[in-house]
Amino acid sequence: MDNFIKKLDQKYLKICLYSSITVLITIGLAAVLLSTGPFWTKLWAIFTAVLRPIIIGGVLCYLFMPIVNKFENIFNRKKTHKWARALSVILTFAIVLSAIIIILVLIAIALYKNVESLNVDSIKNVFAALKNDYTDVWTFVEGKLESYNVSTDGLSTVVSSTTSAVSNFFSGLLFGVIFSVYFMLDGNNISNYWGKAFLIIFGQKSEDKLIDFMKDVDRAFSGYIRGQFTDALIVGILVAFSLSLAGVPYAVLVGVFAGLGNLIPYLGPVIGYATLVIVCLPTAAFDKMLIGIVIFAIVMFVDGNIINPKLLANNVEVHPLLVVAALIGGGALGGIAGMLIAVPTAALLKLQFDRYLERLKEKRKMQNE
Repeated sequence: MDNFIKKLDQKYLKICLYSSITVLITIGLAAVLLSTGPFWTKLWAIFTAVLRPIIIGGVLCYLFMPIVNKFENIFNRKKTHKWARALSVILTFAIVLSAIIIILVLIAIALYKNVESLNVDSIKNVFAALKNDYTDVWTFVEGKLESYNVSTDGLSTVVSSTTSAVSNFFSGLLFGVIFSVYFMLDGNNISNYWGKAFLIIFGQKSEDKLIDFMKDVDRAFSGYIRGQFTDALIVGILVAFSLSLAGVPYAVLVGVFAGLGNLIPYLGPVIGYATLVIVCLPTAAFDKMLIGIVIFAIVMFVDGNIINPKLLANNVEVHPLLVVAALIGGGALGGIAGMLIAVPTAALLKLQFDRYLERLKEKRKMQNE
């Protein structure tokens, strides 16, 4: 036996031994993970529940921070005040909340007047029935669905899932707002603390790379997202003002939707035209609708060729094909939210790829020398 062992190649014997130990350890870890599956599932659920509002808070902080800084600079023009940051945050959220309330009020008014102009008795009867007796209406709906051989077994599950999703969204948004307030109030201290921690753990070289990467992220996202918000505001004002002069009904509401839709490339005109048609059809204002379509075409032409390029001049150049591909991928992964960040993400990836090509070019140049 000893002679047999001596004849074996000691180098490959060690490799086989280490490989066998690695396989056994892997199998053992897999067995532990499988046996404790519910624990890890619960832990992952807790992690995602905490991470969601942190991400929302970070995004809100990133978007609103320029406004907060602008207010703070105004208050601290002659002397630095401790209360300037807190008051700036309060004013920023007050402006945003007021804008949201105004938009919702405009939508409610337009919907109410359109329903009144339609004067559809059946719709009113349905809402009256819903108000008076929910149970009878639900029984009636179930009977109608069953008469068309449509199963209602999973309907309650769908309703429950939808209710849960809406509840989770609003709870995440609420806690996200709370996180964003803390980020804006104490962002410098938080950033300094984690910056020192990263430096201690990973070293100066890694910190320098991280700083350069974060600058690229800010360049891509701030240049695009904030530019798009400014562009949306300008488009909304131009559309609302022009349609008001032309006498188009609910011009302000159409302008609001056109501006919001313009946050997503290529979607603004679609939403604007759809809103214009919806507000004009109930009153049969076809002449105003045609005038509005012409105004829309002019505004979108000016925006696409003059306003938007000027606002995004300092941003990373992205080819239109990459924009379309990014929008498709972003929409598939994250819906409307995915489409909002798809283009700046593509710009960031392109910027990193360009930097990689530059480093590779310099490296080959040094090798040739």
